[in-house]
Amino acid sequence: MKQFLLVAFTIIFVACKSGKKENDETKNDSLTTTIKKDSVAAPAVEPAGKIDIESFGDIKLGQPYSETLKVLGEPDSKSEAIEWAADGLMHEDWTWKNKGLVLNMSSDKNNVPGTMVVFTITAKAACTFKTKAGMGIGSTYAEVQEAYKKDIDPEATDKTQITVGSVYGGIIFNFKNDKAERVFLGAEAE
Repeated sequence: MKQFLLVAFTIIFVACKSGKKENDETKNDSLTTTIKKDSVAAPAVEPAGKIDIESFGDIKLGQPYSETLKVLGEPDSKSEAIEWAADGLMHEDWTWKNKGLVLNMSSDKNNVPGTMVVFTITAKAACTFKTKAGMGIGSTYAEVQEAYKKDIDPEATDKTQITVGSVYGGIIFNFKNDKAERVFLGAEAE
């Protein structure tokens, strides 16, 4: 009788262990399936930081002055170069009145020709350039808000201004009568 109970107990134990192993494999299969599904879905989500906050038409922050002149031609005026304590670079404003653009150009301390690049971009009326999202002078508040909804800085945005990115590096749209009257790209604060 002891032998019969021992055999019966062994069969039941093996059967239970076998069933548990099968359940564990099933769980692993479903876990593997879940991971595969998640990894396939991941690329559909746009990662943060992908928005272009540097380009405006054919002008881009950091663009060398020689490329800028090819696009815009000679500016109507240039301010005197001034060293900024915040970054130790020399800065001057180049203005194209008929194109509605003012570019702050920066260079190394020695103000060596050829080192000058676009530091900030300010656009006003007459400017026809657009951001990569198609926004520019004349775009409505709602259009800008929709185009950049995931990247708007709520701390630096109100009914007259939308800040995309941040004031330390981004695009700032200023509005009058619900239309963008000024577009600024770059760092407005240090």
